[in-house]
Amino acid sequence: MKKTILASAILLAGAANAAEVYNNEGTSISLGGSFRGHVVINGSDDVVFEDAGSRFDLKTTKELDNGLKAFGELEVKYSGSDGDTLYMQKAIVGLSHDVYGTASLGKQMGLNDDLVMNDFSYEQGVYNEDNDFFGSNSEDQLKYSKAFAGATVVVSLMDQDTYAIGGTYEVAGLTLGGSYNIANDRKVESGVVNMTSDNSTYIVGAQYSLDALTLGVQYQSSEVGNADFSAYGVGAEYALGQARVYAMYDALDGKLNTKSINGVLAGDGSIIVLGADYELVKDVKAYAEFSSTDFDADGVASSDSDEALVIGARVYF
Repeated sequence: MKKTILASAILLAGAANAAEVYNNEGTSISLGGSFRGHVVINGSDDVVFEDAGSRFDLKTTKELDNGLKAFGELEVKYSGSDGDTLYMQKAIVGLSHDVYGTASLGKQMGLNDDLVMNDFSYEQGVYNEDNDFFGSNSEDQLKYSKAFAGATVVVSLMDQDTYAIGGTYEVAGLTLGGSYNIANDRKVESGVVNMTSDNSTYIVGAQYSLDALTLGVQYQSSEVGNADFSAYGVGAEYALGQARVYAMYDALDGKLNTKSINGVLAGDGSIIVLGADYELVKDVKAYAEFSSTDFDADGVASSDSDEALVIGARVYF
């Protein structure tokens, strides 16, 4: 996931590097995105070369009266794991006003994705991995956000049984954030998971930046049906000119995965990530990440551990 939280990121309805390609009579259109590729090395006999989620983003805004703007955004993402598939990561329409806030309707990420404060990695973080259970994955929803005096409040409604509230507060280099999700009668069909249950989760975190150093912490507690699990994480990054080094540790207690709902492989897990990147030129980055994961299944003496090295690059536009 993969990004450092800022209050403005929750309000964002466009790509950070988007370039304006049209502007006339109050209507603007911008295009952005990124090309991504990596090599995943799990061992000398397990090396994978693949796309890492390349995407493009199309955004339009229209100036209305009295400071009101209408906007729309479409983000299309590539997924090789689903058989060379292009799919809609985001497709929204909305209204924004400097005083009254921003409302958007359509397919978009839930609050939890914007509140991962300890994860500075590109792709190996495991925090918040069960978003489908809480309505925080990419799905249709009505989202409203309002910023004032360093704070941002966000409310999302996915359906009559699934909703969330959260936000951030920034002061003197410190960012505090949290969200609370309720998902009653939530139906999840993914892999071997096919269930309907009442679920809830809350996440709180903090991030502090001082010159080139940024520190982040995170805690999550969730209920999925009758199962409870919690997680915490710490992370840090340090900028060195065009380079950056970072580290992250996540621990999950009562970890849920694709088999745990059926009573198989429930247990505890953890991951350590060490990484570095370098900006070759503006908007072109290369990176390397090493991760070591461990999973201890309940009632099983042996543990499942894995080490991987990922070498990748991104070109933003």
